[in-house]
Amino acid sequence: MGNESTPNGSMNHNTPSGDVPNTTGTPQARPGGAPARMYLNEKVVPYLLEGMKTITKEQPPNPLRTLGEFLIQKSNEVEGAAGSNKSPE
Repeated sequence: MGNESTPNGSMNHNTPSGDVPNTTGTPQARPGGAPARMYLNEKVVPYLLEGMKTITKEQPPNPLRTLGEFLIQKSNEVEGAAGSNKSPE
């Protein structure tokens, strides 16, 4: 099962495209992959998922615009709240 042939005839070794097969048994992170993922998971993904749930429930005729407006509104709320916590200089 691990070495199945793909439609173009190449072998599939269960490695994501662009990754070098790992023979040491330890996970190899692509350069910049883990920090970028951590940043997005912390700063973006929760709000993106919330917005996607909202447009799924409402099903507006212009979902991208609605999602964009939701994210702008959420950005103002989150970043505005973070800015008000700063001490005056």
